[in-house]
Amino acid sequence: MANDDQVSALGGLRPVTQPYGTIKRSYYRLTTSANAVFVGQPMDLDTNGQATTVAQGTGITVLMVGPVIGFSRDSRGQMGLPDGMSLITQGGYLPSLTNAYVCIADDPNQEFVIQEASTGTAITTAAIGNTTGFIYTTRTNSGDLLTGSSYSELSPGEASAGTSGPLRIVGLADNMNSDGSFNNVGVYAKWRVRISNHRLINPQASGII
Repeated sequence: MANDDQVSALGGLRPVTQPYGTIKRSYYRLTTSANAVFVGQPMDLDTNGQATTVAQGTGITVLMVGPVIGFSRDSRGQMGLPDGMSLITQGGYLPSLTNAYVCIADDPNQEFVIQEASTGTAITTAAIGNTTGFIYTTRTNSGDLLTGSSYSELSPGEASAGTSGPLRIVGLADNMNSDGSFNNVGVYAKWRVRISNHRLINPQASGII
Protein backbone atom coordinates (compact mmCIF):
# COMPACT_ATOMS: atom_id res chain seq x y z
CA MET A 1 0.00 0.00 0.00
CA ALA A 2 1.04 3.62 -0.52
CA ASN A 3 2.63 5.57 2.31
CA ASP A 4 0.65 8.50 3.69
CA ASP A 5 1.80 12.05 2.93
CA GLN A 6 2.00 13.39 6.48
CA VAL A 7 4.25 16.40 5.95
CA SER A 8 1.47 18.90 6.66
CA ALA A 9 0.91 17.40 10.12
CA LEU A 10 4.30 15.89 11.02
CA GLY A 11 6.85 17.40 8.65
CA GLY A 12 10.46 18.18 9.34
CA LEU A 13 12.59 16.41 11.93
CA ARG A 14 10.56 14.85 14.76
CA PRO A 15 12.28 13.23 17.77
CA VAL A 16 11.45 9.53 17.78
CA THR A 17 10.71 9.62 21.52
CA GLN A 18 8.38 12.61 21.35
CA PRO A 19 5.95 13.06 23.07
CA TYR A 20 6.17 9.96 25.29
CA GLY A 21 9.84 9.90 26.22
CA THR A 22 12.33 12.36 27.61
CA ILE A 23 14.37 14.28 25.08
CA LYS A 24 17.19 16.73 25.71
CA ARG A 25 16.15 20.22 24.71
CA SER A 26 17.36 23.77 25.19
CA TYR A 27 15.96 27.24 24.59
CA TYR A 28 17.86 29.47 22.18
CA ARG A 29 17.30 33.11 21.40
CA LEU A 30 16.03 33.32 17.83
CA THR A 31 17.77 35.49 15.28
CA THR A 32 14.97 37.75 14.02
CA SER A 33 13.99 36.23 10.68
CA ALA A 34 12.03 37.51 7.71
CA ASN A 35 10.60 34.00 7.43
CA ALA A 36 8.14 32.19 9.68
CA VAL A 37 9.53 29.33 11.80
CA PHE A 38 7.70 25.99 12.02
CA VAL A 39 7.84 22.96 14.32
CA GLY A 40 10.27 20.42 12.87
CA GLN A 41 12.32 23.12 11.14
CA PRO A 42 16.07 22.31 11.12
CA MET A 43 18.00 25.00 12.98
CA ASP A 44 21.61 26.07 13.38
CA LEU A 45 23.39 28.65 15.53
CA ASP A 46 24.89 31.86 14.19
CA THR A 47 28.18 33.42 15.33
CA ASN A 48 26.35 35.02 18.28
CA GLY A 49 25.01 31.67 19.49
CA GLN A 50 21.48 32.52 18.41
CA ALA A 51 19.19 30.12 16.58
CA THR A 52 18.70 30.57 12.86
CA THR A 53 16.92 28.50 10.22
CA VAL A 54 18.96 26.15 8.03
CA ALA A 55 18.69 26.48 4.28
CA GLN A 56 17.96 23.28 2.38
CA GLY A 57 21.05 21.52 1.12
CA THR A 58 23.42 18.61 1.45
CA GLY A 59 26.92 20.09 1.64
CA ILE A 60 29.48 19.46 4.37
CA THR A 61 29.14 23.11 5.41
CA VAL A 62 25.48 22.55 6.36
CA LEU A 63 25.55 22.22 10.14
CA MET A 64 22.57 21.79 12.43
CA VAL A 65 21.90 21.99 16.15
CA GLY A 66 18.47 20.32 15.89
CA PRO A 67 14.83 20.95 15.01
CA VAL A 68 12.32 23.28 16.62
CA ILE A 69 9.91 21.54 18.99
CA GLY A 70 8.34 24.61 20.58
CA PHE A 71 8.45 28.34 21.27
CA SER A 72 8.66 30.59 24.32
CA ARG A 73 8.80 34.23 25.29
CA ASP A 74 11.88 33.72 27.47
CA SER A 75 14.80 31.34 27.88
CA ARG A 76 13.08 29.23 30.57
CA GLY A 77 9.96 28.41 28.57
CA GLN A 78 7.79 29.63 31.44
CA MET A 79 6.43 32.96 30.30
CA GLY A 80 3.86 31.94 27.72
CA LEU A 81 3.85 32.17 23.95
CA PRO A 82 5.59 34.98 22.08
CA ASP A 83 3.57 37.92 20.85
CA GLY A 84 1.77 37.13 17.61
CA MET A 85 0.94 33.53 18.53
CA SER A 86 -2.30 34.12 20.43
CA LEU A 87 -4.93 33.81 17.68
CA ILE A 88 -7.06 30.67 17.96
CA THR A 89 -7.21 30.41 14.16
CA GLN A 90 -3.43 30.34 13.86
CA GLY A 91 -1.30 27.22 13.69
CA GLY A 92 1.52 26.62 16.16
CA TYR A 93 4.24 28.38 14.19
CA LEU A 94 6.21 31.56 14.86
CA PRO A 95 5.28 34.41 12.50
CA SER A 96 8.06 36.26 10.71
CA LEU A 97 9.84 39.17 12.41
CA THR A 98 8.84 37.91 15.87
CA ASN A 99 11.24 38.07 18.81
CA ALA A 100 11.21 34.78 20.69
CA TYR A 101 13.10 31.80 22.03
CA VAL A 102 12.85 28.47 20.26
CA CYS A 103 12.97 25.12 22.04
CA ILE A 104 15.33 22.83 20.11
CA ALA A 105 15.96 19.10 20.48
CA ASP A 106 19.74 19.53 20.53
CA ASP A 107 21.16 16.18 21.68
CA PRO A 108 23.79 15.09 19.10
CA ASN A 109 22.71 11.45 19.65
CA GLN A 110 18.99 12.08 19.18
CA GLU A 111 17.25 10.17 16.39
CA PHE A 112 14.50 11.79 14.35
CA VAL A 113 11.78 10.69 11.96
CA ILE A 114 11.47 12.60 8.69
CA GLN A 115 9.34 11.97 5.61
CA GLU A 116 11.01 11.35 2.28
CA ALA A 117 10.14 13.77 -0.51
CA SER A 118 8.36 12.51 -3.62
CA THR A 119 10.99 13.81 -6.05
CA GLY A 120 13.80 11.73 -7.54
CA THR A 121 14.55 8.03 -7.11
CA ALA A 122 13.20 6.62 -3.86
CA ILE A 123 15.67 5.76 -1.11
CA THR A 124 16.16 2.04 -0.44
CA THR A 125 17.43 0.20 2.61
CA ALA A 126 20.81 0.00 0.85
CA ALA A 127 21.20 3.68 1.77
CA ILE A 128 21.16 2.99 5.52
CA GLY A 129 24.34 4.53 6.91
CA ASN A 130 24.56 7.01 4.05
CA THR A 131 24.03 10.73 4.32
CA THR A 132 21.72 13.15 2.55
CA GLY A 133 20.06 16.52 3.09
CA PHE A 134 16.57 17.95 3.20
CA ILE A 135 14.46 19.92 0.74
CA TYR A 136 11.19 21.82 0.68
CA THR A 137 10.15 20.38 -2.72
CA THR A 138 7.62 22.65 -4.46
CA ARG A 139 5.54 23.73 -1.47
CA THR A 140 4.44 27.39 -1.43
CA ASN A 141 5.70 28.07 2.11
CA SER A 142 8.34 26.44 4.27
CA GLY A 143 5.58 25.15 6.55
CA ASP A 144 1.85 24.58 6.95
CA LEU A 145 0.07 27.68 8.26
CA LEU A 146 -2.80 25.64 9.74
CA THR A 147 -0.85 22.96 11.62
CA GLY A 148 2.43 24.81 12.18
CA SER A 149 4.39 21.88 10.72
CA SER A 150 7.59 22.32 8.73
CA TYR A 151 7.50 21.21 5.08
CA SER A 152 11.12 20.06 5.13
CA GLU A 153 11.51 16.49 3.81
CA LEU A 154 14.38 14.06 3.32
CA SER A 155 16.09 14.48 -0.05
CA PRO A 156 16.02 11.15 -1.94
CA GLY A 157 18.14 12.09 -4.93
CA GLU A 158 21.25 12.98 -2.97
CA ALA A 159 21.69 10.01 -0.63
CA SER A 160 25.37 9.18 -0.83
CA ALA A 161 27.80 6.71 0.66
CA GLY A 162 29.98 9.72 1.50
CA THR A 163 29.83 11.83 4.63
CA SER A 164 28.93 15.17 3.08
CA GLY A 165 25.23 15.27 3.97
CA PRO A 166 23.95 16.85 7.20
CA LEU A 167 21.59 13.91 7.91
CA ARG A 168 22.59 10.25 8.26
CA ILE A 169 20.00 7.59 7.44
CA VAL A 170 19.58 5.10 10.31
CA GLY A 171 16.67 3.00 9.07
CA LEU A 172 12.99 2.88 8.21
CA ALA A 173 10.70 4.30 10.88
CA ASP A 174 8.24 1.97 12.60
CA ASN A 175 5.14 3.83 11.40
CA MET A 176 1.73 2.66 10.26
CA ASN A 177 -0.28 4.19 7.42
CA SER A 178 -3.94 5.17 7.66
CA ASP A 179 -4.98 2.02 5.75
CA GLY A 180 -3.25 -0.22 8.27
CA SER A 181 -0.20 -0.99 6.14
CA PHE A 182 3.31 -0.46 7.48
CA ASN A 183 5.60 2.32 6.39
CA ASN A 184 7.73 0.96 3.55
CA VAL A 185 10.34 1.98 1.00
CA GLY A 186 8.93 4.32 -1.64
CA VAL A 187 7.30 7.72 -2.01
CA TYR A 188 6.64 9.43 1.36
CA ALA A 189 8.56 6.77 3.30
CA LYS A 190 9.38 7.77 6.87
CA TRP A 191 13.04 7.35 7.82
CA ARG A 192 14.95 7.50 11.08
CA VAL A 193 17.93 9.81 10.83
CA ARG A 194 20.59 11.46 12.94
CA ILE A 195 22.29 14.80 12.42
CA SER A 196 25.69 13.89 11.00
CA ASN A 197 27.13 17.43 11.07
CA HIS A 198 26.04 18.60 14.51
CA ARG A 199 26.97 22.11 15.59
CA LEU A 200 27.66 21.15 19.20
CA ILE A 201 30.22 18.44 18.41
CA ASN A 202 31.83 20.02 15.33
CA PRO A 203 32.95 23.43 16.69
CA GLN A 204 36.00 23.77 14.45
CA ALA A 205 34.01 23.04 11.29
CA SER A 206 31.29 25.43 12.42
CA GLY A 207 33.54 28.47 12.58
CA ILE A 208 32.55 29.27 16.18
CA ILE A 209 36.11 28.63 17.42
